[in-house]
Amino acid sequence: MIIHARDLPADFRLEADIAIVGAGPAGITLAHELMGSGLTVLLLEAGGKSPETTRLDSYYGEVLDPARHPPISLYRVRGLGGTSTRWGGRCIPLDPIDLEARPHIPWSGWPLDYDELKQWYRSAMAYCEAGPFRFRAGDAMDPSCGPMVPGFSGANMTEDALERFSPPTDFGKRYRRAFARSNEVALVLSANCTGIVMAPNHQGVEGLSFATDPGHRFTVKATRYVLAAGALETARLMLAAKAGNDLVGRFYMCHIEGKAAVARFKPGSKIAFQYERDRDGIYVRRHFSIPAEIQRQRGLTNVIMRFEPPVIANPCHGNPVLSAMWLSRTFLKPEYERKMASCGYRSIEAGGRGRNSPGRRALVAHHVRNVVLGTPGLARFGVDWTVRHVLPTRKLPYVAVRGKDGAFTLDYNAEQVPNPHSRVTLGSDTDSFGLPRLVVDWRASAQDVDSVVAAHSLLAEQLEASGSGRLEVDEAMIREGYNATGGHHIGTTRMAGDASAGVVDRHCRVFGVDNLFVTGSAVFTTSGYANPTLTLVALAARLGEHLRQVAAVRSATTATDMARAAE
Repeated sequence: MIIHARDLPADFRLEADIAIVGAGPAGITLAHELMGSGLTVLLLEAGGKSPETTRLDSYYGEVLDPARHPPISLYRVRGLGGTSTRWGGRCIPLDPIDLEARPHIPWSGWPLDYDELKQWYRSAMAYCEAGPFRFRAGDAMDPSCGPMVPGFSGANMTEDALERFSPPTDFGKRYRRAFARSNEVALVLSANCTGIVMAPNHQGVEGLSFATDPGHRFTVKATRYVLAAGALETARLMLAAKAGNDLVGRFYMCHIEGKAAVARFKPGSKIAFQYERDRDGIYVRRHFSIPAEIQRQRGLTNVIMRFEPPVIANPCHGNPVLSAMWLSRTFLKPEYERKMASCGYRSIEAGGRGRNSPGRRALVAHHVRNVVLGTPGLARFGVDWTVRHVLPTRKLPYVAVRGKDGAFTLDYNAEQVPNPHSRVTLGSDTDSFGLPRLVVDWRASAQDVDSVVAAHSLLAEQLEASGSGRLEVDEAMIREGYNATGGHHIGTTRMAGDASAGVVDRHCRVFGVDNLFVTGSAVFTTSGYANPTLTLVALAARLGEHLRQVAAVRSATTATDMARAAE
């Protein structure tokens, strides 16, 4: 069933076996997994059926390093489906090495092994509609597709790793009907969680406070509570309630990203830089990655690199499609619009910040010239984009074109080393509901940046040694121009073997709090390089089974106790 919280009487109390805060991919997956369990579930979402562009007051906060970390409201969404209403659909699992305790990565080591997580990745692939769990080109693609880079070979870098793409799935639209038909799961919309009511000894949760607006409040009472509100909001709620230990909010990670290299290949080389379809018709894309053994030997984090269009803001690429995108940036997903706000974009526009400045006018004129001279090609692209992206359910993820000179820009996505000093805390300012706003102190380390530099060196060496191409690397751009992937909020309630190293245990239960759980990227022990959605969906499905088992054990224990009492 679907309930609009605004229709509830003031001070009403909702009750259920399990209450889930947040109806993004994690919360929706968990609630869906609990359907048919016999448990009553409340799935509480701050927004409505559709993403809200206003009433975002609660998402604003302070960022201490705004040059590298974007505003914390930028990629967060109020509404059923959460960020799945805006994501680009990229699905990538963590690598086995990401879960290992690595001597060269401080605070690494998940309290579960990869084989256990892998079985839940298969469920996550179904939820995300991303096809089979195949993430190597040799396993997923027809042999006729050939290599990504002809002649590329060597032990230090591989080119056959894949990223798969969801249609992209809007979890709200995809699973709303199932909740509407359910008698066990109640989806409650316009429900802003304003507080966790802790027991006097702080070893349990007694309830949750909610409001539809500052003057209309209600409460929730459940046996177990799950926070699935994203790594930032989950940490904010726990910090405000003093739930959990001193590590809440610490180890805040994103991914390190940027563009700092250009690859050049032999004339006529057939480079597989486009989005391709695998044998199942799923869009996939290949990228360069570092084998696990090389990461161990050289003490590196997990870093990948992939082909990207030339820096779009620079009209010297001569491509009418890219110039048209720069002139009109409204149709891009935020994930891809972010790529246009790279360091290269900023540096090119730095000389003409004002809309009417001479530098700005010259830049616009050059882009307009590209569009005018390339009108036939632009028209062909428009038809192709409509057929492959606008009309289909499974959409071409993004534009992949090469520059006029045949060179390819490479972007990188890199793991961030867990750092207890990279954290979110509560500020002195409050939102309209009286909840303290967040202060984000995101920090990257020298090890993070050094690993990215080393990865580029490995790729450059292997391209040259194999005779397949060459890589021009701007090391200064890496060291000075890296950014946090602003939509990937990770690690504020990390999973660990005990409370000295994390906030939740291997089953995502908060240490020291009997009935409070967390799901989502907040519980990641390490980040890997992979976009977090697939993994957080897998962990949510895993938590669903655990909560079923816990309820079954309790039910069996209660039945046994009653039978004994009747004897």
